[in-house]
Amino acid sequence: MSLWRQLRHGWRGLRHRTRREQDVADEVAQYFEEAEADWRERGLSPDEAKKAARREAGSMAIAREQANEYGWENGVKLFMDDSRFAARQLWKHPAFTVTAVLTLALGIGANAAIFTVVERVLLALLPYKNAERLAVLQTHRGETGKTVPRVTGPDAADVRELAQTLEAVSLYSVGSLGVQLKNHAAYTVVTIADANFARVFGLKPVAGRLYTDGDAKHAVLVSEHFAKDNFGTSQAAVGQVMRVEGEPLEIVGVLGAAFDFPDGTQVWMASPMVPESKSRTAFNYKAVALLRGDANFASAQAELSTISGRLQTAYAKDNRGKEMKVQPLKEAVTGDSRPTLMFLWASAGFILLIACVNVMHLELVRSMERQRELAIRRALGASRWRVMQPVFLESMLVAIIGGTTGVLLAFPTVQVLVAMAPQELPRTSEIHLNLQVLGFALGLSVMAAVLSAMLPAMRAAKEDPAGALKSDSSRGMNRQSSGLFRGALVMAEVAATFVLAVGAGLLLRTMMTLNARDMGYESRQMLVVDADAPVQGETDTRKAVQHFNEVFTQLRQLPGVERVAGVMGLPTGIYGSNGYYETRGGLPVDADHPAWSNFSVASPGYFSTMGIPLKQGRDFESEDTHESEMVAVISESLARRSFGDVDPVGKQIRCGLDSDKWMMVVGVVGDVRQDSPAEKPGATLYMPMTQHPFYANQIHVVLRTEVTPLTLMRAVDERIARIDPLIARRYTTMDAMVDKSISTERFRAVLISSFAGVGLLLAMLGVYGTVAYSVAQRRFEFGVRMAFGAERGTILRSVLGHATRMACMGIMIGVALSVALAQLVESMLVGVSPTDPVSLALVSAILLITALGAALGPGWSATRVTPMAALRAE
Repeated sequence: MSLWRQLRHGWRGLRHRTRREQDVADEVAQYFEEAEADWRERGLSPDEAKKAARREAGSMAIAREQANEYGWENGVKLFMDDSRFAARQLWKHPAFTVTAVLTLALGIGANAAIFTVVERVLLALLPYKNAERLAVLQTHRGETGKTVPRVTGPDAADVRELAQTLEAVSLYSVGSLGVQLKNHAAYTVVTIADANFARVFGLKPVAGRLYTDGDAKHAVLVSEHFAKDNFGTSQAAVGQVMRVEGEPLEIVGVLGAAFDFPDGTQVWMASPMVPESKSRTAFNYKAVALLRGDANFASAQAELSTISGRLQTAYAKDNRGKEMKVQPLKEAVTGDSRPTLMFLWASAGFILLIACVNVMHLELVRSMERQRELAIRRALGASRWRVMQPVFLESMLVAIIGGTTGVLLAFPTVQVLVAMAPQELPRTSEIHLNLQVLGFALGLSVMAAVLSAMLPAMRAAKEDPAGALKSDSSRGMNRQSSGLFRGALVMAEVAATFVLAVGAGLLLRTMMTLNARDMGYESRQMLVVDADAPVQGETDTRKAVQHFNEVFTQLRQLPGVERVAGVMGLPTGIYGSNGYYETRGGLPVDADHPAWSNFSVASPGYFSTMGIPLKQGRDFESEDTHESEMVAVISESLARRSFGDVDPVGKQIRCGLDSDKWMMVVGVVGDVRQDSPAEKPGATLYMPMTQHPFYANQIHVVLRTEVTPLTLMRAVDERIARIDPLIARRYTTMDAMVDKSISTERFRAVLISSFAGVGLLLAMLGVYGTVAYSVAQRRFEFGVRMAFGAERGTILRSVLGHATRMACMGIMIGVALSVALAQLVESMLVGVSPTDPVSLALVSAILLITALGAALGPGWSATRVTPMAALRAE
């Protein structure tokens, strides 16, 4: 029969199943009648002929069953019948169905949500033209073994000229700056980039044109959002004049809203192609490049290594041990977030593993409850696959429903993740559920179905009908292997939960450590104003300092304000500088490891406003002017490193911030943690604003208040605007800044703790299910024991002892796994060891208590069994 005829015949059979079954029954009956007639012709009686026909062809029921198995349509029919049967079984057992579905939904939903973030941040191509050919240039320092994500101007210019594998190279710098428009000032992210920037990214404006090298320092591009917010439309923005860093700049073009590289930039300011910095030791620039179409990253790196070697020979002092590196832009953008996301994804994987083990355990219990039914089907001649198929289909239905529920849970979960995500997490605006994520969730559902059904289905297929019919679970006569296997599954759940809980405990202890750490200053009751005054030239910078001094004076007069000061280099702030320094009269300096510190420029009263203790000498004073002797205040770490036990006050120090003049040390203050509570207190060199006005137009104004800081925001804003309305202003609190600096650590801790909580719930469910089933099996045993005088306490201890043994074994496995995986989380911890005994002991106690709590209900029910009720049930 041709394929087409088979399909037509099978389709008719599916459409008219009743008629087909009747036809098959008639054909089988006719066959048996003819066989009986044949035996009667041979001389047998009717009864003997009927028996002979049955011996030869089997029973009519089996014959009809075998006939119905021929043809593809019969396979479809059997599949549909088994599916309906599986659905009815799930409907008849709502407790099992709801528990299994919700268990899988939690595991699949968590994984789908985390994968949504991972797929968009780490896997998806960047939304730029030629994204696979975009690269960043970095500098590797051989003497320190570190790679700096920046380049020097001269090195980049040489690479641009010599590299044949790079089609275009662009230098840029980025930061939050004040932008002055006609009637107001605003803070925004500004990138200063040369004309090659648009060539690297293949940009096309939605209005106007791109700037050229001839537009350097005279033109800007703005984003579509910026244009609409400030000018109404993109076209209206073209030709408008704005000021950045005091420079009048014409808006020559508007870029589409989808492009905001780097760091959410809204304004791109034209800079000259030839870098202004001529120093080969000042890493002032970031660089992006576009590889040629016939080049790859390996060939580009080989060429950069060759160029770096030539530069080391030509500039032996400045370029010693320096090598240019090329890295895919995607890796550079997402590199810092990769460990956190992969760690969270692995944690979500543990949740899915626990969920699958739990559902497998539930399926095993179901198959054991149905062992008599399955054994009868095997005894009646059903094949192993016919016995396995309903079990598989039941698991598949649970997985499909659980997967669908998990995807529905993933929608709000993704929104919560995006809302919780630290600002450092890139591409958050692109995160949403898509077809890839839905396909991933479908794959997880299928995998969960296979994993959870495989062992129950195999056990059902291998069930010995005689042995199964002899087993009597009500009398505790079930085989020991079934109990051992269920116990092993519970141990696996407890072990996986232990790993999650230990991770959560370590991260929570890290957060507690960070929150309790002494920052070296007092962050409470502190209002912080990001202030950017427009300047152009030395005269404007000095004028800006005068304006800020007026601001400090005016703000001190506000009710509720205790102290006011200004600083460039506020801890956890957006402004700052650092570099090498040298001393006179200090300790000898290792030429290969010159002294390094953070640089801050501050006003008088800054240390008392921040609560930084003055250890020796004095603070800055109003007499420390641009015309007076240059002075500095140093931190304790700097004093110890450079002066040892010698009193540093009166000694001299200088740095390359903006002057090569020597400064006299007039004071020593306590150390601060500059970037976040996670880092160690380090060396800091403080200089007065009046003596370094070039770094005093972009500062943080800090106010120590007696009232809630943000309640003063309007009054502060009015005073600053009255003095200079072109000062761009933005408000926050010191507590919020410190809190933001550890947002990544908090993100990890909250999520892993949530996963651990879910794992604990699932483990409790697994322990409860196992113990409850064990109690149901041993009901007759408990009745007999109590009939012979066993006390209820003894029965309860027996049940709780069983749960305790399973939990302890799981905990021991979990301890081993946690120690083995310790190195994976070590870099995420602060102030706590990955094998911290306190965390291990605490989690062990929590899991043990959880297991006992889960077993208490079934154990109590076991003590309620009466001998007569148990015997009557038999």
